[in-house]
Amino acid sequence: MNVKGIAAVALAALLAAGSLGGAAYAAGGHREEDGRDAAALAAMKVSLSQAIATAEASGGRAVGADIVREHGTPAIEVEIVGARGVTTVVVDGQSGQVIATHDGERDDGDDD
Repeated sequence: MNVKGIAAVALAALLAAGSLGGAAYAAGGHREEDGRDAAALAAMKVSLSQAIATAEASGGRAVGADIVREHGTPAIEVEIVGARGVTTVVVDGQSGQVIATHDGERDDGDDD
């Protein structure tokens, strides 16, 4: 599957998850966080598919992505699976450069 295909699947999964759990999510007080994510995404010069392509260039296949702030800068965190297992690659939302990598999955703080 190419990068556009992965991005389309990721978007479809996010939309499906949002429609199934949106009411429960909103009731949990996450609307403010969604607003910050939307604002960060709008401010980024790098698209989700560009961030995925950059992350996969380090050797692996993308299995997840999230909008984060890395040192106060909007970024896209992409989890890839490769020969070393799961690696998280953080791509700067403005420059498109890899600004951090972490072995293993990142804990997003959710317990579900």
